[in-house]
Amino acid sequence: MRRLMKTQWHDLRDQLLKLDDNAEPERIFSTLVAGFRKYRAQFSSKPFSHRRFAQYFSMKAADYPVAQSGMRDDAFRHFKTRIGQYEVKTDLDSIVVTLHDAIEQLLVVHVEQCCPVCGQSDAYMYKTVGTGQLVLECQDCFHVQGCAGEPYDQSRVTYARNDDISALDPVATCARAGDGVAANGPQAAPGRTARIRVDFGDMLEYNLVVLSRRDEETDSCGAPVSFYRGMPVAIFDEDTDEQGNLDDLIADGHAEPVTVPPPWCPDATWLCRIDKNGIRHASEAR
Repeated sequence: MRRLMKTQWHDLRDQLLKLDDNAEPERIFSTLVAGFRKYRAQFSSKPFSHRRFAQYFSMKAADYPVAQSGMRDDAFRHFKTRIGQYEVKTDLDSIVVTLHDAIEQLLVVHVEQCCPVCGQSDAYMYKTVGTGQLVLECQDCFHVQGCAGEPYDQSRVTYARNDDISALDPVATCARAGDGVAANGPQAAPGRTARIRVDFGDMLEYNLVVLSRRDEETDSCGAPVSFYRGMPVAIFDEDTDEQGNLDDLIADGHAEPVTVPPPWCPDATWLCRIDKNGIRHASEAR
């Protein structure tokens, strides 16, 4: 058994602390995994082996819903503050838990869905190793059930890959959408296009868009779509280009629950935060 040394921890920690506070989840994930691989012997040994850190060595962000993760902005700043205080000699157990929780938050889709047991709405999506069933685990009481409420097959759960989730996440295809939001999330029923209308004028410095005033909306086909933190959204709006021709103005972003309502929409429940690429025309996005 090889224990993690102070210099090794400082190496990984410093690589994470160097990342910008607004680093994309994929960059955070790749930095973590690179550190785990670099010190493979240490992260394969106790106490990291108790939480199966070795499974992360071969993972790639593109294979998992990392891009949808809520590990960004405030959440990442909080993570950096925590690890900046830890030392191997006194805080090894805290290091294990914090790194595991971070990688879990990066790999797992967070779903806002009411638990039938405790009534809370904080759940993580996993896949069972027995039948490949996609399940939701309540993060308050740890009740597990299928995504559609069906019974859990009782086998061990593992991380769901993008191709596992794709059956619940149809690609939104629409040649001309007009004013609206395409919200691609695991709540959309197969074959449905989850397009939710929003007021594109509800913006603040081209950074935030009011996605909803409720926790659930109905898509263009009438199917309910629940929001979750990190849910990818694509904003569409009609605008004119430099030549005065009608064009689709497009931005990508992710959903986040409102903590402090914006003054221009005090009843907002969910916002879309536009990514750092900002607003661009359709011709630039393709």
